[in-house]
Amino acid sequence: MYINPDHEIDTSALTRDTRTATARLSAQLYRPVPCAALLLLLLAGQLFLAALWPIWTMATLWLVTNFNERPYLMPFRRPKDVGGTDPSDYQERIESSSWLFGLFPTTRTVRTLMLAGGIFFAGYLCARDIRERGRELWFNSSDCRTHLFLAGTTGGGKTETLLGIAYNTLCWGSGTVFGDGKGSATVPFSLWSLCRRLGREDDFLVVNFLTGGVDPFQKMVEREKSGSDGLVHLAQSNTMNPFGDGAADFLLQLVASIIPKASGESVKWQQKAITLMDALFRALCYKRARGEIDISVPVIRHYLALNNLVQLYLEGRAGQLPELAYLPIKAYFETGLPGFRPELAEEPDQWDKEVFNQHGYLTGEFSRILSLLIDTYGYIFLDRYPEVDVPDVLQNGRILAVMIPPLEKSPAEAAALGKLYASQVRLSMARDLGHRLEGRKADVLDTNPTNAPHPYIIINDELANYFAEGMATMFAQARELNYMMVASVQDVQGLKRSDAGAESASVIANTKIKWTLALEDPADTFDLFRKAAGESCVSAVNGHQAVAGNFSMSFTVKDDISVEKHDRIGLDDLKKLSAGEGYLIFKDKVVPCVSFHIPDIDKKSERLPMHINRFIQLSAPRIERMPSSAKRLHGTERALADNILSQLTLCDAPLYPKLDDPILASIKAAASHMNEIERFQVTPVERGIVLFQAARRVLNEVHQSGRAPYWHHECGPEPEPEDEVY
Repeated sequence: MYINPDHEIDTSALTRDTRTATARLSAQLYRPVPCAALLLLLLAGQLFLAALWPIWTMATLWLVTNFNERPYLMPFRRPKDVGGTDPSDYQERIESSSWLFGLFPTTRTVRTLMLAGGIFFAGYLCARDIRERGRELWFNSSDCRTHLFLAGTTGGGKTETLLGIAYNTLCWGSGTVFGDGKGSATVPFSLWSLCRRLGREDDFLVVNFLTGGVDPFQKMVEREKSGSDGLVHLAQSNTMNPFGDGAADFLLQLVASIIPKASGESVKWQQKAITLMDALFRALCYKRARGEIDISVPVIRHYLALNNLVQLYLEGRAGQLPELAYLPIKAYFETGLPGFRPELAEEPDQWDKEVFNQHGYLTGEFSRILSLLIDTYGYIFLDRYPEVDVPDVLQNGRILAVMIPPLEKSPAEAAALGKLYASQVRLSMARDLGHRLEGRKADVLDTNPTNAPHPYIIINDELANYFAEGMATMFAQARELNYMMVASVQDVQGLKRSDAGAESASVIANTKIKWTLALEDPADTFDLFRKAAGESCVSAVNGHQAVAGNFSMSFTVKDDISVEKHDRIGLDDLKKLSAGEGYLIFKDKVVPCVSFHIPDIDKKSERLPMHINRFIQLSAPRIERMPSSAKRLHGTERALADNILSQLTLCDAPLYPKLDDPILASIKAAASHMNEIERFQVTPVERGIVLFQAARRVLNEVHQSGRAPYWHHECGPEPEPEDEVY
C-alpha cells in the first residue's frame, strides 16, 4: 500500500532526551558559542552590578578554567598537528602499592593518555545537529593498520573516496598500490596529477591491461609505418615480469594462483601439470642463479615444449644440474610421463606418439594463460628486465596503479590478471616476514624492510572482480609489515561469488574500520553494516492521543515514555545518502560523515599532459663487474642507514663536496634549453637523441683533455676521433 509522505513520522520526532537537566545544561554550556555568550553576560553584570564584582570574578574564573580543562573529544582521533594528548587513545596498567608496612596491599588501574597521532584524514562529520557538522575525522597509524572495508553502490562516491585515501599516503611521503577492478582511466590520470602536484611523479608507475578492443596487428602495422611518418607508438603501460625474481616455490605459487581451478576428473591432470611446472622452475632457477638465463614468460613457454624440456633432462643426466634441480625433472620423465624411454631421450624421432599426447595434456593447463600474457599483453610481459618490481614498489614507497579490464575479457581472464597482481603483492609480503629464528633481536625481529612512521596503503577497488585465495591472510598479516589494506566492493554477494568466496567473511572480519556509502542491497551488504553498527537504547513516546476540539480533532503526544532498542543504521538512512556521504563504523562508534573529496581542478591536470615513466633495460649488477679498486664494506651498512635516518629526522642537509661533472652540466643545459622551446613540442625520442649527443660530445672533450669520469679507477685509452653530430 502506498503511504502519503505527508503522513510519515520522522523517527527522531518520537525520541526524547531523558538526560538530567544538569547534564543537558553542561553539554550546552561548554560549547564555544554559549560559553562566549555567558562570559559576555558576566561582563555586563560586572558593569551594572559592580558591587558584586567578587561573585562575577569567581564565576568567570570557574567558567574559563572548566572550559579549558574539559577534555575535548574528537569523533575518532585528535590530529597530530594539534599536539597534546588524545583522551580517546590511552594505555592502562595495574600498579600495586601498600601501606602500614605492607599489611594493606592495594592495586589500582592507571590510565596513560597517548600523544595525539591522527594522520589519516577521512572526511567530515555530517550530523543532524548543525553545531556538530564539519568536525574532522582522523585516524592514527595504528588504526590505519587495522584495515578498512568500504562498500557503496554505483554512484555512491567510492572512487573519489579512494582517491582521497590515496592522497593521504602521498602527503605522508609514503606510497600506494591502487588496484582498479573496473578499469577506468580516471584513476591513473588522477593519481599522476596528485603525484605531480606533490613533486612525486617520478615514483608513479602504471600497469595498464586496457587495450580498448584495438587489434594488436593493427598496432603492429602502425609501428612498422612509424619509421616513415616520424611517429612513435609507445605502449600505454609500464612493463612487468612477475617471474624475474623469487625462488621456485614462489614462482610455482604464482602460476597456481592464476590458472583456472579444475573440478572433477580434471583435478588430477591439473595436479600433474603443477608438478611439471615445479620441476621446470627448479631447473630454470638454478640456471638463473648461474647467470645463464633470465626467467620471463617467453622463457617459460619456450621450455614447456617437450624437446626443450628434454634438453634440461639431458643436462641433468650429464651432471650439469645439481640433484635438487635435476631430480624433479628426472621423476617427471621417468615416472610421470607414460611412454617416455630414457634411453631414447637423445632421439626424438624414436619417441612414442603417446609421449607427445600426454605432455600436451599437461601443458594445455597453461597454454591459455601464457597466450594471454604473451600474445595479448606482450607489451607488459615480454621485457626481461621490467620497469615494475613489486617488492621495490612496496618497500620504497612507489605509487602503482593497476588497471584490470572487466569488460574486454571474460570474468575468468580478468580475474586471472587481477590475481596475478594480487598474488605478487601477497608473495612479496610473505618474503618480507622472514624465516630466521636464531640470532640477536636486531637480526631476528628488527628485520622488517621498513620502519617508516606511516603505513603503506594497498587499495583494492572492485575487489570482487579479482578476489583470490590467500587475500584473507594478507589482511591478517599486513599489520606486522606496516601495511594498510583497503577492500572496496559494491556488494558482499560479489565477494561470495568469486573463486575465493569462502574467504570473504575472513576479509570482512579482519577490517576494523567499516565504511558504507549509499547502498541499495537490502540483503547481505546491508545486513553486514547493520550488525556491525549494533543497536542502541532510546527513550521514545508510545504514540499520540486524540483531543476533541470545538471544530476539529487534534493529536498530542502521550505522556508515557518507554525504552526501546533500535538499529543504529537503517536501510532508509543508507538509500537516501548522496555521493560521498556515508557512515563510518570504528569500534563502538557510528559516525555519519562526508568523505574527503578532492575537486577535479586539483586532481585532474588540465595544463600538463600525463607522461608514463619509461626506463632503459639494464641487467642486474654483479660483483665481478665492479672495478678492481672497489672494496666491499662489512658491518657499515647499518651505520650508513642510521646516518641517513638522522639527517632526515633533523631535516639538516649534509655538507657534500661540490660536484664538478662537465657531462652532467652539459646534459642539464641541453634539457633546460629544450624546456624553454615554445614554438613546437620536443618528442621523447628527439629529447633522448639531443641529450645523448650532448653527453657524447662532452665525453670526447673530457677524454681528449686526459680527464677520467668519476666512476673509472684509472684513465683508459683515448677514443678514436669521431665526427661531431649536432
